[in-house]
Amino acid sequence: MKILFMLSLVLLAVLVRCVGVTNTIPFAATANVTFTYQAATEYEDGTPLPLEEIKYTRLYCDGELVAQEAGAKGDIYAELIAGYHSCYATHVATNDLESIPSNTVEKFVEVYADMSARPE
Repeated sequence: MKILFMLSLVLLAVLVRCVGVTNTIPFAATANVTFTYQAATEYEDGTPLPLEEIKYTRLYCDGELVAQEAGAKGDIYAELIAGYHSCYATHVATNDLESIPSNTVEKFVEVYADMSARPE
């Protein structure tokens, strides 16, 4: 057994970059935001971690689960309200154990009632 969740996973899911607001709805209070990450490639002890052993990737913002997607595709989408958010990701292995959190990313989300008013 690879020590009780050595899938503490060096969750290299260092939410490498936050792509930002990708879609808004006029007069919406939320925006769809894409977070891009690098999936973990090894267990904490250095043993290789095959992607097929990652059941889910989860995204937490401000301590709340905001998105969950099957596998580890490299990006995850969440609908967030306007403002500042502290976000991190975890992986869930096929044995249903959740990794330790990735690095935390601070993200500012802007929501525009009129997309033409959005700064370039």
